[in-house]
Amino acid sequence: MNYAVLGAGKMGSALVHGMLASGLTTGDHVTVSATTPESAAKTASSLGVKFAGSNTEAIRDAGIVFLCVKPAQATAVISSVSPDLEGKLLISIVAGIRSEDLFQAAKGGARVIRSMPNTAVRLRKGITALAPHLSSTEEDLKMAMAIFSSVGSALVVRESDLDTVTAVSGSGPAFALLMLEAMAQGGIDGGLEPEQAKTLAAGALAAAASLVNETGQTPLALRAEITSPAGTTAAGLKVLENKGLPEIVRASILAARNRSIELSIPPIHS
Repeated sequence: MNYAVLGAGKMGSALVHGMLASGLTTGDHVTVSATTPESAAKTASSLGVKFAGSNTEAIRDAGIVFLCVKPAQATAVISSVSPDLEGKLLISIVAGIRSEDLFQAAKGGARVIRSMPNTAVRLRKGITALAPHLSSTEEDLKMAMAIFSSVGSALVVRESDLDTVTAVSGSGPAFALLMLEAMAQGGIDGGLEPEQAKTLAAGALAAAASLVNETGQTPLALRAEITSPAGTTAAGLKVLENKGLPEIVRASILAARNRSIELSIPPIHS
């Protein structure tokens, strides 16, 4: 299988890096394009894949095309290469752009699946939500599941839930990193060396995620196990709750979700 990656920026590059690291494909089967041929060549060199001077050239021999451009460019890019997408599987990782809009932009020639991976696909520890359009087949979905499972885990969701998925899973790592940053700074304030504080804070968040994923228990139940009455954890949690951390985090998720909705644009009818 040959793959084309239209718009190989940070997220597109992370996906390609993970696919190559997993052994799913090799560099000679991946072609990337970017806003300029020079940018595409630079990205291709860093990843060890091929590059194309245009989107049309990139998808010419591809069976699967990843759309990784900015939301405002998505439908225009697909419309411009629609004749060359005939019979191909188009997998979009673009936030906020509906699969039907992409299907219409492709003049109905491409089979479409929307996805929302997060940046940990680079490390093969990502999680990706997939929402198949009616144009896609069961085999297409199996293929998409195999691709994204090779760089972490994947699940199928309703497309109507993808804006919330984007907020929780796509934007969520940045929110967690802000928490990590604050925890590390607290450690520094308490006398730790910066590198020590960063390592311990990262380990704490990784431990929390592992406990949830591997025990099957809820975060609330696990938190109760860790928290001794009148202990150190209870003292810290009291501050977080009094400062309104749970409400702040929930509000940040809704703000990211609403922004994803705002990014949606009308279908292209040209």
